[in-house]
Amino acid sequence: MTGFYERIKSTYRRPSFRLIIPMNKPLRTAACIAGGFLLLHPLNGQTTDSNAAAPASGPLPGEFNDSATGARILLLSHDPRAPSGVIYFTQGSITPDSRYAVVRDLVATAGHTAGLMYRYDFKTGEIIKLTDLMTKNQVMVPKSGNMYYYSDQGRAIYVTNILDLKTRKVADLPAEVVGADGLTVNANETLVAGVVDLAKDTANTPVSTTPPNQGPGFDNTFERHDTNILYDVDIKTGKYTELQRIKTWLGHNQFSPVDPTLLMYCHEGPWAQVDRIWTVRVDNPATPQLVLKRTEVNEIAGHEFWSADGSAIWYDHNFRNNPSKHYLEGKNVTTGQVTRYPITAPFASIHYTQSPDGKFFVCDGGTNRGNPNAQAMFALVPDNGKLDPIKLCSMAKNNYTDAEPNPHLTPDQHWAIFTATFTGVSQAYAVEMPKQFWR
Repeated sequence: MTGFYERIKSTYRRPSFRLIIPMNKPLRTAACIAGGFLLLHPLNGQTTDSNAAAPASGPLPGEFNDSATGARILLLSHDPRAPSGVIYFTQGSITPDSRYAVVRDLVATAGHTAGLMYRYDFKTGEIIKLTDLMTKNQVMVPKSGNMYYYSDQGRAIYVTNILDLKTRKVADLPAEVVGADGLTVNANETLVAGVVDLAKDTANTPVSTTPPNQGPGFDNTFERHDTNILYDVDIKTGKYTELQRIKTWLGHNQFSPVDPTLLMYCHEGPWAQVDRIWTVRVDNPATPQLVLKRTEVNEIAGHEFWSADGSAIWYDHNFRNNPSKHYLEGKNVTTGQVTRYPITAPFASIHYTQSPDGKFFVCDGGTNRGNPNAQAMFALVPDNGKLDPIKLCSMAKNNYTDAEPNPHLTPDQHWAIFTATFTGVSQAYAVEMPKQFWR
């Protein structure tokens, strides 16, 4: 009898690559040939080394092994020439059966990042374009398969179901609300929330040429103190409600995964200058609550995310004047109790996320640029007040300036999907988790 591990490998092996675009067959065939980007994946288990030199041109392998750990890595992107990747690590992107994940192309437009969205099928290897709309700030509701996003093409919020590919407009926004940053959907899928900087897209607003957390553009945005609005929209009726209007840069909205009225959001800016993490009840928006009050110079906290069960908010908490005080920290939203795990080399990272079963974390590297051997993605297992790191794959070839990995775990915990520049262009990948983590 075939063993469980071999059956899983057989189920998930990509026999070939297929790009499906919603159009008739002759047009689809012509588009693929004319575009010259039909990516053929290796058959018969052919693999390559993830740290080998990338070819100057030609197709990328659809499956290869990491040289540091031997882990299988799948390529989820459809075009080796076009920058693409996964969406932000706090946003839903994988269906509950772990079969489908959403991937986006990345296109810089007027200082923003937009992209066409695709659905990757872990069972068949098929990649299907989801919509012709250029999308921003995407978030998927795993249970329904509905993917919400903003599009400049209609200056509205839309939803596309990644299973049946149907798209509809959720709401036109007020004329002053140009954009919908940090979209998030609540636990019972009745509300979508976002923020907007009212100065955005105006002739008087400088356009940053660097990512928003790098270079002078980040500080400039903070120092302008533009008026920002935190709002929500009723998904059924399209009703727009302003929750907060403030001369502070807002962002990183995240509804609780279990409480449909509890919204986490941030005061953006240099972390050492802001008390960053806040919550608010959308049915009582006049009383926001601060999650963490800074008490020391150069104390910072950020890249916050909800625990899998919604009981706690986790964040990277760093006392920069004291290198020994650096923690992955979780605060219970009901009791206020704080859990701390020291962050140490080699696993200090940009982002951390908790597994669906709540038993471990995954981190994406990025702070060990002087030590490529330590620059990696890790699973972090709590053990008597500390975190034991298990290396998943090397990230020594990744350029973190161009591609923050933003890891997501499939619900069955077989795969961690992420973005990386292994070949010089950002692409979406999935690394197979060690078997002890599978559900």
